[in-house]
This record gives sequence, C-alpha cells and structure tokens, in this order.
Amino acid sequence: MVAYPLHLQTFTLEVTMKINQLSELLHPGWKGNLLALFAGAILTLAFAPFFIFPLAILSPALLLALWLYLTPKQAFLRGWLFGLGLFGTGVYWVFISIHTYGNASVFLAGFITCAFIAILALFPACLGYLLNRYFPYPKETKLIFAFSAIWILFEWVRSWIFTGFPWLLLGDSQIYSPLKGYAPIMSVYGVSLAVLISSGLLVNGLLKARKHDYRNMTINFFLIGTIWALGYGLSFLHWTKPKGPPIQVSLIQGNIEQELKWSYDHLALTLDLYRKLTRENWDSKLIIWPENAIPLSLQNAMEFVDDIGKEAKNNKATLITGIPIQNGAENNYFNAVIAIGHDYNFYLKQKLVPFGEYTPFADYLTKIMDHFNIPMSSMVPSNQKTKPLFAQGLEIATFICYEIAFTELVRLQNDSVGILLTVSNDAWFGHSIASSQHMAMAQMRAIELARPVLFVSNTGITSIIRPNGTIQSAIPPFQTAVLTDKVQAMTGRTLWQQRGMDPLLLMMITFLIISFKSQRKTKKKRAKNYGRTVQPTKN
Repeated sequence: MVAYPLHLQTFTLEVTMKINQLSELLHPGWKGNLLALFAGAILTLAFAPFFIFPLAILSPALLLALWLYLTPKQAFLRGWLFGLGLFGTGVYWVFISIHTYGNASVFLAGFITCAFIAILALFPACLGYLLNRYFPYPKETKLIFAFSAIWILFEWVRSWIFTGFPWLLLGDSQIYSPLKGYAPIMSVYGVSLAVLISSGLLVNGLLKARKHDYRNMTINFFLIGTIWALGYGLSFLHWTKPKGPPIQVSLIQGNIEQELKWSYDHLALTLDLYRKLTRENWDSKLIIWPENAIPLSLQNAMEFVDDIGKEAKNNKATLITGIPIQNGAENNYFNAVIAIGHDYNFYLKQKLVPFGEYTPFADYLTKIMDHFNIPMSSMVPSNQKTKPLFAQGLEIATFICYEIAFTELVRLQNDSVGILLTVSNDAWFGHSIASSQHMAMAQMRAIELARPVLFVSNTGITSIIRPNGTIQSAIPPFQTAVLTDKVQAMTGRTLWQQRGMDPLLLMMITFLIISFKSQRKTKKKRAKNYGRTVQPTKN
C-alpha cells in the first residue's frame, strides 16, 4: 500500500465527490447530450487562431466519459451532437464562401452549410457507435487503445473519402505544444494519437479515483506526463540539415478583394499592382505571387507573362505565380503555378475543392445549382505525378490552396526538395478563422518534413514558416504588402518521410486486436460469473 499525505487524500476525496455528483450527466438524457454539443464546440478553441491546446485533451476525454454508459445508438446520437458542435464552430466559414462570394441566397447557403456540417458530424457519431457496439465494457484497453485507434482511423478516412476533407485533425491543434515532437515520426496522425491516448488515460485515471484506487490513478497521470515529456524531448531532434546558402525571397500579398479578383474591368489594375510591387523587389532572386494572381488563362495572358518573364530573366530572378491553364481545346482549366524568368516550369493542382473548383456528380447537380444561380468552376485535376518546381537551383515542392492540408500528398519521397511552397486565395472565406486554420496546417507540414514553408496568400496570412513550425516572418492579413526575407533550404529525411502511414496503421490494427481480446475475455468472465450466480442450489 502507498501512503499518501493527508492533504493529498483530502483533495482526492473532494475530486471524487465532484465526479460522483457529475456522474448523472454520463447516463442517457438531454443534459449529457447538451454537454456533448458543448464539448465539440469548445474543441475549436484548441485550433488556430486560438491554440488553447489543452482543450484537445479535455474535450475528447469528456466525450469518452459521456459515452461510457450508453447503448451504441445513444452513443451515435451523442457523438453526432459532438460533431455538430465541433464542425459548426470550426468550419462555419463555408457559409461565407457560398453566400457572399458564391451568390447563393441565405437560405440555400445555410442549407448547404448545415448539410455539410451534419455529414462531417457523422464521423464522431460512427466512432461512438462502433466503440460501444464492439467494446461495450469500460476496460483500460477500450479507453486508451480502442478509442484512440478508431478516432485515428476515422481521421485518416476523412482525409481521402469523397476527395477528402482533412480539416480540424486533432494533431493540428498541437503546433505550439510539446506533442508536436511526434510529427516528424508519425505525421499529424501521430500527434493526434498522443492527444487521444492522453485523453483515454485521463478518463481512466478519474475512474480509478472514483473507485479510490489512487495507486492506478497515479500511474495513469504519470503516463500522461511521460507522453508529453517524450514529445517535448523529440521536438529538439534535428532531422534535416541546411542545403546551400540561404536565398532571399519576396512574397507578394496583393490583397485583391474577391468581388474584384475576376472582374475584367479590374484586370489592368490587378496586373499593374503586381508588376509594380515586383519591380521594387528585383534584388530578391525568388519572387512569388499567390494563387491565380493572374486572373486570366495562360493562353490569354501570354503577352503579359512574356514581358514580366523577360524582366525577371534580365534581373537573374525567378517569378512564381498562380494562373489558370486551359486544358487543350476543352472548355475547362487546370489550376496551375508557373515559374518564369531565370527558370521555366509549372505545377498543376491535383486536389480540387468540391463545389468551389469542380462539381461532384456534375451530371446530376449542375442543373440544380444553376437553378439557384451558384457559379460553378470548370477546373479539372491533374493526373500527372507530383514534381517539384526548379528555381534558382532549388527544388521546391509546390501545392495550391488546401492541398497543403493533405499530409500524404505533401509527404516527400526524397530529400532533394529543400523548400515547401503553397499559394492560396483565402479571400473566399472573408474575415473568418479559415486562413489561420489553413496556415496552421502548413505549419504542421513544416514540422513533419523539417523544412521551411513559404505560405503566399492573396489576402493573407502570407508568411515564412521555419522547419520547426514557428513563424519566421509574416504580413498581417488584408494588407497590400511584400514580405522579403532569407530562407534556408534543408536536406534530409524525417522518419515520417521514410516510413509513411503503414507503421501507424499497423499500430492501430494492433490496438484494436488487443482491445477485442480484452473485451472477449471480460465477456467470458462475466458470463461465467453470471452462470454461477443464477445456478439453482441443490436440495
């Protein structure tokens, strides 16, 4: 027996009493359902721009506790309400894109946004159902292993099903926490795993406290501290090393309002602005404009592109810009990035935004959308293998807009790429939290690959991100400005680059197998004990 000081025993008893008082919320009922909705809503505060990262531990822990004494169907409902809270507060900005800039009515934009949120909420709903359906007994393996494994698998599935939407992954909330040290080893999903195991240990520890099992309670809390301490230690490892001398870059934030960006009447002003800001920075060897900075197809903008390309070449500089490229004779376009001047090459976008750049099930939905006057883009994805841009002797892995959110797409297969680049136009989402969330995912890609990221956006936040995920320099949003700084390319490979997703998936399968066996053992034991209890006595 471990002898605890009197004051510690008193404090623990008080905590236990509070837990018992709140236990009624863990059972079926509207109070627990409302608390699940609240738990999902506050989880958004763990992400950018708030970064209250401990909430990423507390919110899932609260949800797990709220699932303990429910049937699978009841857990499904409570999980769905949690999802409504999370995605309702976390991706509400979809409404701005559809209504303000998509010309949809308030009613239609609200309907589409609510439907989108309701569908995303099905992921935590299904998590609750599966957890309580196949792991009904509140064993340690359920709370720590099964809960974590199913959540991670659902995050992974959400990143690719129906083209994928890897937004609000738990790991993205830990950019400034010690747990980010796991990212170069197992990516953002590995960080999510560390968060979820911490949540499971927290719930398990409180359950032990409720039973006055203070020894096991202490072990659970010690393991949480160990996970965080290990993550902190890992964050000091250097996975890459400098490659050549630093290069001076200028990132141009045009701050063109979305209402004017594609206006033909404003075209000349847009091109003159970018030309003027560029001519003031020819001392930089690499100048970058944001996504679709040139709001014309390359075929129609060749005269302007040739002129600015000659200027860049005369100054021994490379200009990189976003621009649409017409797909041959077809009436559709590639969303592209081109490098001109000292170097000439291009990149074509692979991951398109549903309902923004293309219409899913176009044969069925286009006429319906036209009826509501929603303008649909005619972009097509590239089928070519991702190739880096070559500029100023550097290989630059380039991504457009929300492609940077896809960790498996961004994962580099070799160490020759020195810098990551993403160009975007977050003006679609107005003065919302979307741009901060977007940049946070770019920060996570920097940590995963231990390379700097150049994040160039039309309205901001334009920034240079260090290999450890911190911001080296940035321009405030909604300002017309140029960010000039030196960037150090890196070489080398993180463990995530080398191994990819397979080790983590294997670990999740192992967790589930261990949990299944534990549940089966508990079931047999309870059945045996139940049989002894009901067995009639002999006369």
